Formats: sequence, C-alpha cells, structure tokens
Amino acid sequence: MNRLLHILSLLLVLFSSHLIAQDVSFTMKAPDRVSQGQRFNIVFVVNAEIDEFRAPTFDGFQLLSGPNQAQSSSISFVNGKVSQNINISYSYILAAPTVGSFTIGAAKCKIDGKDYTTKAQSIEVVAGSSAGTNTSSTATASESVTLENVGDDQLFIEAFVNKKKVFQGEQILLTNKIFTLVPVSNLSVDKLSAYPGFWSVNLMDNSEQLKQYNQTVNGKEYIVADLKREALFAQKTGRLEIAPMELSCVAKIPNSKKKTNSNDPFFDSFFNDPFFNNAYQSIEKKLVTKKINIDVVPLPSQGKPLDFSGAVGEYSISSSIDRLSLKTNEAVVVKYSVSGDGNLELISNLQLKFPADFEVYDPKVTTNTNNTNNGVSGYKIFEYTLIPRSAGNYTIPSVNFNYFNPKTQKYETKSTDSYELQIEKGAASANSNISFGNENKEDIRYLGQDIRYIVKYPYKLQLANSRFFGSFGFYFFLFLPLLLLVLIVVVWRKEIKKRSNQGLMKNKLATKLAKRRLKKASEFLKTGNDQEFYVEMSQALWGYIADKFNIPLSSLSVDTVQDYLSDKNVNVELIQEFTQTLNDCEYARFAPGNKNVVMDKVYREGLLIISKIENQLK
Repeated sequence: MNRLLHILSLLLVLFSSHLIAQDVSFTMKAPDRVSQGQRFNIVFVVNAEIDEFRAPTFDGFQLLSGPNQAQSSSISFVNGKVSQNINISYSYILAAPTVGSFTIGAAKCKIDGKDYTTKAQSIEVVAGSSAGTNTSSTATASESVTLENVGDDQLFIEAFVNKKKVFQGEQILLTNKIFTLVPVSNLSVDKLSAYPGFWSVNLMDNSEQLKQYNQTVNGKEYIVADLKREALFAQKTGRLEIAPMELSCVAKIPNSKKKTNSNDPFFDSFFNDPFFNNAYQSIEKKLVTKKINIDVVPLPSQGKPLDFSGAVGEYSISSSIDRLSLKTNEAVVVKYSVSGDGNLELISNLQLKFPADFEVYDPKVTTNTNNTNNGVSGYKIFEYTLIPRSAGNYTIPSVNFNYFNPKTQKYETKSTDSYELQIEKGAASANSNISFGNENKEDIRYLGQDIRYIVKYPYKLQLANSRFFGSFGFYFFLFLPLLLLVLIVVVWRKEIKKRSNQGLMKNKLATKLAKRRLKKASEFLKTGNDQEFYVEMSQALWGYIADKFNIPLSSLSVDTVQDYLSDKNVNVELIQEFTQTLNDCEYARFAPGNKNVVMDKVYREGLLIISKIENQLK
C-alpha cells in the first residue's frame, strides 16, 4: 500500500506541468415546483477550489438545515497528461409554508480572485400534493415541523424489554430510547427508572457520545439513540413494575421569521445565518416513558437438585489441574471455571469433597463479566490450593454444577472430570509433627490436631498468708459479669430501637455515605474517567438527599429535592446551586460529548454544597 502511494505521488510530480485546467462551472440545482409544507433541497455546485461562498436569501421559504458542505475530487491520465476534477457542493433544506411564486437569487463565489454567480431560479409553491418534483418524499422529509405542530410523534422516549414473563433470576434486557424528528440538545434526567425487586447491571459502554441510528416507526424515519441499557434479574416472584423514566430536553424548531434583505447578498447571507437570525427556536420538552409490568414466576420445585445454588441461565463448567504426581507437603492447584450468561454473582463456592489427608486453602475466586447489548455473560474461576500430608494414591472426584435453564424450563447438570493423584513421601516440613513407633496412617492422621504445645511459662506464685477471698477485688470480679450483662442489654436494646427507625439511621449515615461516594469520584477524577466520575457524583448527590430526608428512590426528582430543602429552611441560593450541580452531572452523564462541565469544578461544588446543607440543617 505504501509503495502504491509513493508511485502515485511520483506520477503527480512528473506530470504536474501537464495538468489540464478545466473551465469553472458554478450552478444551482432546485425544483421548479413544490407543494405547500413540503421540504426540498437546494444545491449549489462548483467544480473548483473556492476562496469565498455567499448564499442567496431564501425569501418565502423556511431554512431547516444548511449549509451542508461536501467535496469530491478525482485525477485522470489522458495521453500522458493529468487532469483533476473537483466538485464542491453546498446544500440547504428548505420548507415552503406559503402558496405562491418565489425567486431564489443568485449565489456568489470567488475563485482565484474572480467572482462567479449562479442563475436565479423561480419556484412555484402550489397547494396540496400536486407538485411535479423529483424530491424524495419520505416521511421524515415530507413533514414540516414547526412550533405549532411539534408533538409527541416528533419527539418521545420509550422503554423496551425483550420479555415480559420470566422466571425468578432470569435475565431481562431493558433499553430506554429517544426518538426524534428534530434536533435535540441539553438532555437532563429528571427521574430515573426505578425497578424494586430487580438486581440491575449497566450495559452501556463509556463512549464519549451516544450512538445514533435511523429507525422507521409507523412509516416515519426517526433518529434514535439508546439512553440507558441494563440487564435486570428478578429477585422475587409476582408482578413487578418498571417505573417510568422522566427526561427534559431542548428541541430546536425551525422559525419562520422574516429574514433581513439589504440587497447586498454577502451582507444578507452573513446576518441571515442561524446564529444571528434565530432561524431555530429552542423549546423545552418533558418526556416520559410508559411503565412496564413484568410477571415473575417461581422456579419449579419438581426436579430441583438438593444442592441447587440459584443459578439461572445457560452454563458450562470445566476444570484443570497443574500436575498429577507430587510429593507430600508440596502444593497442587485445581481450577474450576463456570461460564455462561446470567448473574454470576449468585454462584457461590462449589460443593467439593477433597481427600481427608489434603490440607485445603480457601479458594481464590476470579470473576470476569462481559456486558454487551445481548446482556451479561462471563465466567467465574475457583482456584484451590491443596497440600497432601500423606503418601498414597488419591482421587479428586468430579464436581457437579446445577442450574435452571429458562429455555428448556428444566434443571440441568454439568460435570467436570475426576483426577487420580499419586503422592510420594517427601521431606517433612518445618511445621510437621514427628511420630515414632509402628503407627499406621490412621493412627497419625490427626496428630496435627490432638497434640498440644507444652506450656512455656510457670504458674505465678503468691504468699501463703495472702487472702483473695472476701477482698474488694473478689467481690468486684464476682459482680463484674453481671454488671457487664446489664450494660450490654441496655446498649443492645437502645441499638435495636435505633436500628428499627430506618429513617433515622439513613439520616445519620447520609453524610458518611455521600463522602464515601465523593472519595470514589475523586479517584475517577484523578484517572480522567469522566463517565464513571459523573455517575458517582450523581449518586452521591441524589443518595445524600434520599438518605437525609428518607425519600424513596422512586420518588426522587428535582422538584421533590427543592420541596424538602425549602421545608428545612435551606437558602434559596443553595438550593439552586444543588439543582444546578445535579443537572451538570446528569447532562454530562447522558450527553458526554459536551465538554462545558469541568470535572474538578463539579467535584469541588458537590463537596462544598453537601457541607453547606449539612451546616444549615444543624
């Protein structure tokens, strides 16, 4: 590839003196007739590099988009001479709101110091749909969205699940999407979806921008983005509810305001730019998803294994051992790997039976999960270290792993291989006990447990005539256990009473938990992980208010926070600072492409605001 590029570069240098200059062409492409309310394209095309482009005014039309610039170039070799073709286009999307005949003036451009213009074009706008034009008539392009008719079918959010009836512990995929026909900005979550009774795992990646794609719904082609994608695992049976998600955003709606016309095309094109002319007007929209009911049925009791651990999904198990022959007091490592799709956190230590002559250490557990659009999957490895204490032949039996498969609706069992070990007598370790005589293996198996160490220090002696019985110390130590028992009962009853008041407990722990989350956020701040930083900051602020005032997570919203803080006589300015910081965190979390919010500033403000609120509530 590099060699080909070098050859092309050399050819361009050799034949640059023979480059054929092409005649400049500057044209406008537009329909002659359109329907009232129809959207159509105006394209200005020039076949040379330009120094300056000045668009005409579009009096009588609404400017919906543009200029959108595109450029293409090609090089051809003809009879030893090189010719270069360049095409630069400036396209606009217009709408025709009024019936009549309108003229689009000439566009101007400057190329190598020379001025070029296009021809003006008249466009007739007719009522109804009788216009003879070849403009695309898709649902997206044929609708003129204005301030008067923007509605729920132009901009909405919706929650989707891949199944509404599941077994307890079965995985559900939840996706919140936004559908829009208009430009949208300033996404702000007012209320997150709540799903009591579910264990949730976030499936969204940490990309800087939300991924957009097109999707046709009811004949209309929308721009769609996934706002939130999670895997849910039902922890109890019955009908469970996924509460709605509430979102605020700003929709950019085309404005039909009359444009400036000073008979100076350059002046008009400059000041008719949307930045100066307010060609788009911003309106705030409140979007809410519908609640979703999930029917969760219990796992069947028929065929349920006695050692069933609660794993639901599709799994497999494998094992490995580092060696099959070794000496006593040497270590051997056995690994068991459970893989599949489901909640791997529910898989506890495996039910294993190792030989009694083996010293078994607690396993090293490693969990690796893959969170993708298809849900949660991964593997969990249990690594056991074994040390044989006696020589001989031993068997490490196979391990059975039981799980419930929702697809087959049956309990299934997967097994590992068994291993035959040959243990030879090795050197005694420093900690091993030595026995003499003709004891067999059964006699010495438990020597490490039934022999106690010799006491190294003598008993403390005292004078024969000293009496402890009847002394103050005697009665003190006699009644001390009773006094300690009474004290423990009083403290315990007080602690039980305090713990029964969960609201009080949450109130006392609110600041501590918030500082813990802020500490974690500071770690992400140091590493530059903005996505996880804003997640922790948001949880710290929301969690502080929820714990401080004992507000259920399902009832949390900006309005609720303002009401509770106002009731506690917190300063209005401080309330506004708190809600602004919340909005900064949520905006950066769901529209991370915006770099206006500085992490360090948000962190310091969050820390300071919690401290101020805590001082005012004292």
